[in-house]
Amino acid sequence: MEKWLGPCLLLSAFGFLKEFRPSEPFVTEFLVGTWKNFTVQQVMQDIYPVWTYSYLVLLFIVFIVTDLLLYKPVVVFEGISLVITWCLLIWGQGIAAMQAVEFVYAASTASKVAYSTYIYTQVPVAKFQIVTAYTKAALLTGRCFAGILGQILVATGTCDYLALNYISLGFVSCSTVIAFFLPSVSRSIYFHRRKPRERSLNDQLAQLETSNELHTYQDRDEIPSLGKLIQSLTPVEHTNQNNKCRENSVCLLFWEDFTAAFSDNYTLKWSLWWAFATCGFFQVVNYIQPLWEALDSESENVYNGGVEALHAFLGALTTLAVGHLSIDWSVYGEPVIAVISLFEGAMLFVAGNTDILWITYATYIAFCLSYRILITIASSEVAKGLKRESYGFIFGFNTFLALIFQAILTLCVTDGVGLALDPQSQFKIYGGYFGVLGTIFSAMAAYNIFRNRSRVYASKKICAQHVPFGHPLIDIPAKNRVLN
Repeated sequence: MEKWLGPCLLLSAFGFLKEFRPSEPFVTEFLVGTWKNFTVQQVMQDIYPVWTYSYLVLLFIVFIVTDLLLYKPVVVFEGISLVITWCLLIWGQGIAAMQAVEFVYAASTASKVAYSTYIYTQVPVAKFQIVTAYTKAALLTGRCFAGILGQILVATGTCDYLALNYISLGFVSCSTVIAFFLPSVSRSIYFHRRKPRERSLNDQLAQLETSNELHTYQDRDEIPSLGKLIQSLTPVEHTNQNNKCRENSVCLLFWEDFTAAFSDNYTLKWSLWWAFATCGFFQVVNYIQPLWEALDSESENVYNGGVEALHAFLGALTTLAVGHLSIDWSVYGEPVIAVISLFEGAMLFVAGNTDILWITYATYIAFCLSYRILITIASSEVAKGLKRESYGFIFGFNTFLALIFQAILTLCVTDGVGLALDPQSQFKIYGGYFGVLGTIFSAMAAYNIFRNRSRVYASKKICAQHVPFGHPLIDIPAKNRVLN
C-alpha cells in the first residue's frame, strides 16, 4: 500500500463517521418536542443565533491554532467537540444549556479547517486531487447515509428523536477514537515552515561540496553529519534572532498572501460573491427546519432526513459534474452568477410564500444544488489566482467574511434584539437578499459586455483607418480574416 493511502483512508473514515449524525435533520423537532419543550420562537431567536456569533469569533482563532499545533490536535478537538455537543444536547436542560450546545458545535464547525487541510501535509502534490475527492466524498456519503437511516427509523416508528441523538453520539465518539490514530505532522504553512536557506551559509556549503557524494543531495537535511557543519557555520545570535522575529515573519506571511490574493480584481470578485452567497447559504441551512416545523407542526410524517439525504447525494453528483465542465469562467462567470443568484432568490421567495411543505422541500433542494454549483466554480477560480500555500488562509478569510455578513443579517432579521421575524417572513428577506446579489452581478455582466464590444468596435475602427485600401488584409474574405 502506498504511504499516502493510509492517512487518507483514516481521515476519510473520520469524516464519514463524524458526519453520520441521523438526528441532525430533526434537531428542531427534538427541541420543540416533549424532551425540551421550547417554542419555535425560542429556538430561532435565543438558541440558533449563538452558533453564528460563536463561529465568527472562533474561526480565525482556530485557524491560527491549527497551524500552530500542526493540524492533528485540532482534528481530535473537532471530534471531542462533537461528543460534548451531543452530550449537552441529550442531557442538558434549559436555554443556557442549549446555547452552550450551539457554542461547542460552533467550535467543532470552525475546526473543520483542520480536516480540510491536514491531508495536504501527508501526501505528495500529485495526489492532491484524488485525496480531495476521497475526503469530500466521505463527508457527503456520511451525511447521505445518516439522512437515509434517520428517515427510515423515524418513518417506521423504530426510534424517536431522542434515540437518534444517542445513535449520533455513538458515531461521533467512534470518529474521535479514529482521530487519535492519524499520523502526526511535522511542518505547517506559517508557524512551522521549513527554514529558509541563508545565502551566506549556502555560499560556504557550496565551497565544501567537492565530493560526488555531496553533490547528489538536494536538501541539506539529507547530507550526512551536516548538523555539526551547520552549527559551526551559524552564529548563536542568528538562532536567537530567528526566535524573536518569528511572530513578525508569520504576520508578514499572512499579509503577503492577503495582498497577493485580493490585489487581483478577478479573485476579489469571486471572493466577494463567495462571502455574500455563503452568508445566505448558512442562514438558509440554519433556519430551514423552523420553517418546516412552522408549516407542518402537527404532522407525524416528517421527511427532513430524506430531504437532507437527497440533497447530499445530488450535491455530490453536481459537484463532480461541474468539475468536468470545460468553460472559460472569466468570460461567462458573471452572467452565470447573475442567473443562478436570481434563481436562488426566486426559490427562497417561493419558500417564504407557500404553505405547502413539499414545495419548501423542493425549493430547498434546488437552492442548495445551485449553491453547490457556484461555490465549486468559485473555489476553482479563486484557487487559480493563489499560491498553493495560501489556499487555507484565503478560503478561511472568505468564510470569515461570510460570517461577519451572517452575524449582521442574523442580528437584524432573526435575533430577538432585531426584527425577530417569523420563518416565512425571514425567507422572503433571504429571497430578496439573493435577488439583490443577482441584480448587482447582472449589472456587472452587462457593463463588461458593453465595454468589451466597445473595445472591439474601436479596434476595428482604428484598424480600418490605418490599413490602406487594396492592402492584402482588405482583400481577404471577411470570414477568413484574423485580426489580432
